[in-house]
Order: sequence, then structure tokens, then C-alpha cells
Amino acid sequence: MVNAVAPIAVFYGLRAAGVDQWPALMLGLVAPAAKAVHSVVTKRRIDMLAGLVVTVLLLSVALSFLTGSPRTLLARDGWITAMAGIWILLTLLRTPYYLSALQLFTSGSLREQINAAWRDTPAFRRVVRVGTMTWGFALLLDAATTVILAYTMPIDSVPLIGALKLVAVIILAEVCSQVYFRRKGAPYLQVEPADDSTCGEGR
Repeated sequence: MVNAVAPIAVFYGLRAAGVDQWPALMLGLVAPAAKAVHSVVTKRRIDMLAGLVVTVLLLSVALSFLTGSPRTLLARDGWITAMAGIWILLTLLRTPYYLSALQLFTSGSLREQINAAWRDTPAFRRVVRVGTMTWGFALLLDAATTVILAYTMPIDSVPLIGALKLVAVIILAEVCSQVYFRRKGAPYLQVEPADDSTCGEGR
């Protein structure tokens, strides 16, 4: 939430106060950077996603200083989303993101059934992997369109359009993954996760 809302609020607030585009965008990076640093300090370790966010932020700031272009800072949202999408796809190599989401939003016997289905049923594992790929590719699609918007649309329009586009992509991925799971995955469970789970974290 901080990463998405704070930069937009800061940018449009400063623009309304007459601040130029480049410094308004730069100051908008303070909140997500502080959140990433706080996560590292409190957890006393650098998880992959936090490390990727900090790396992309630093690279985008460095490139923006070199080019003097606010569009470089706008494109950084796309690169961060791309990193998140790639990270989700990489979880296919071990514990898929979608399985972790199912475990997070369930409890008790339903979680045990999910774990058992994942362990014993190859068809259920395919459903989980498809759900993971749905989220990964959805974020990569959003990332590509964000970079395109950053270099083609009017600068003052890009943050709001990008945020609305990301919300639309998340809703679409959520609906698609929910429908697919209920049709293909839920039959392998004794109790369909209608009220106890949220399929796909998103978020």
C-alpha cells in the first residue's frame, strides 16, 4: 500500500504546490525506500523482494541523475513490477507462490487438505502452478505497459494511469485465478475453499 499510494500522493501534492516534475517524483520515492529499509532492519535480513525493490530504486535514481529525465523515474515502477513477476515465476522451482497464498489464507482442516493435495495429487500441483503463472505473467504484462506509458504519455498523467492499470491487472488476475481454482483445484479437496481462502495474494 505504501509503495503504491504514497508516491502518487506525494507527486500530485507537490505538483499542486508548484514543484517541478523531477523533484516531485524523486521525493515520492522516499516512502517506498524507507519501507524497504525498515523491513531489512526489523527482520535483520534482506529478503529477495525487498532487495530487488531497493536495487531498482537506487538504479532508477542513479539513471535519472545521469539523464535528468523524469520519465526514467516513472519507468521504475514497471521494473519493480517486473521483478515481482519474475520472483513469482521463480517460486515455481520450489514452493509456488500460489500454494503459499492458499496456505496463508486458510487454516485448520482446509489447509491440511490443501497440503495433502499438493503432496499427493499431480493434477492439483498443476493447478497451483497455473495459478502462480497467472500472477507472474499478469505482473510482467503490467510492467511492460508501464514502461511504455512512461515514455509515451504526458508525465503528469502517468502515475495515476499506472496505478489504475495495476489495480485492474490485479483484479483480473484474482478473478481468473479464483475461477480456475474453483473449477480445477477445488474438486480435489473435500471442502471447497469458498469462505476460508483467498486464492492468490496480490497484493
